[in-house]
Amino acid sequence: MRPRPARAARALGCLAAAAVLAAGAAPAHAATGVLAVNGAEHTDPRGCLPLEAAPAAVDNRTDQTVFVLAEPDCTGEVTAVLLPGEADPAVRGAAVYAP
Repeated sequence: MRPRPARAARALGCLAAAAVLAAGAAPAHAATGVLAVNGAEHTDPRGCLPLEAAPAAVDNRTDQTVFVLAEPDCTGEVTAVLLPGEADPAVRGAAVYAP
């Protein structure tokens, strides 16, 4: 039979490890920068931006990859992917998604 102090020390060690792991987990962050869609600039974009017309000019001046999707609610097929710093004067799709 184990003495109780050892059991308490083990439990305390597990709690300390969980706290360190939780503190080290970095939350996801939104894109930082400007996403220009048909000349309209969106600063620090986040989420779904429906396109009013296709083809559309998209200039990704953010620090995140953005995705052009087939449906205006950011569902359906991915029709284009723009890495940070990339621009496309004629993307085909119905919405742009910035994480």
